[in-house]
Amino acid sequence: MKRYKLFVILSTFFLFIMIGIVCSNMQSQLADQILQAQGMSMEARIVKPKKTMTIVSFLKWIKKEFPKESIQMQFKSKEDKNQVLIWSQNRDLNYFPVSSGRFFSEDDFKGRVTIAAVSPSSAASQIKTQGNTYLIANGQYYSVVGSLKAVPYQSSKAYYLTTGVKQETGQSRINHFTLYVDASSQTIASHLKSETYWPDFVKRGRQRRLTLLMPEALLILFLLGVGVLLMGLIAWLTWKETDLSHVKGDLLPNLLLNRSGRFIVFMVLEAFVSYFLLVWKAYYSNQSILGLLLLGTVVVELVVYVGMMVYMYRKGKQADD
Repeated sequence: MKRYKLFVILSTFFLFIMIGIVCSNMQSQLADQILQAQGMSMEARIVKPKKTMTIVSFLKWIKKEFPKESIQMQFKSKEDKNQVLIWSQNRDLNYFPVSSGRFFSEDDFKGRVTIAAVSPSSAASQIKTQGNTYLIANGQYYSVVGSLKAVPYQSSKAYYLTTGVKQETGQSRINHFTLYVDASSQTIASHLKSETYWPDFVKRGRQRRLTLLMPEALLILFLLGVGVLLMGLIAWLTWKETDLSHVKGDLLPNLLLNRSGRFIVFMVLEAFVSYFLLVWKAYYSNQSILGLLLLGTVVVELVVYVGMMVYMYRKGKQADD
């Protein structure tokens, strides 16, 4: 009997880990789709500046107000639909998929020289000389440091330029651009006298979540069903073990409470250990979702376990009467 109970306890712990891994895969898929398509997260917002300040003035304000915040901004030109200025702070941009060369680093935004990266379908004029590639835009030549990979189902003709407080591209007026902010954009939007909007790629990502992640959602429901069966099994084992002890009368509910209480405490501890182990080893863009998922699993399993115990206790009591 003890071997079966140990098997159920270990299976429950394994179940928590499996649910956490599936949750991690779901969040990873969503993050990868957005990062591959746009290089931005699901938290990105559109800001349409009404102020006529320069990009340099705006970036100086950002650095003063949010010196420690991780920020990425994309300034999409209203005049040249393919031009995108990039700036970031306290953030590594190596998640942009490149086929050759590299994408921009934070040091590139601090220097005086503007450099470029191009998408695979970019229509921007380029020349090659002495082994180097240069992009020609607005009568200026920019050294191309990398080419982006083609992303499935995404077609882009964009070319990317760095900007910064010391760079020539920072002298442009910010109201000539649509700003994509991957950070706490509400305060930034207020400063620019603008509302915030959901980008189309975020809207599509949110709308397609259920469809894209249906297999993982069904797998979680299946695992939850297995957990319910395990709770029914351990409730039956606990009752059977108690019944074999031949304890009767008022001592019976006390014995059941004692054994059930130890199991419930152990299961809650399993959930806590699973949570911290998963957060330590797996990827989660939102750890609270994992916590709520494990909490919900524990609650459902406890309801099933307690319900089974109450049912078998009442059934046994009726048989004795």
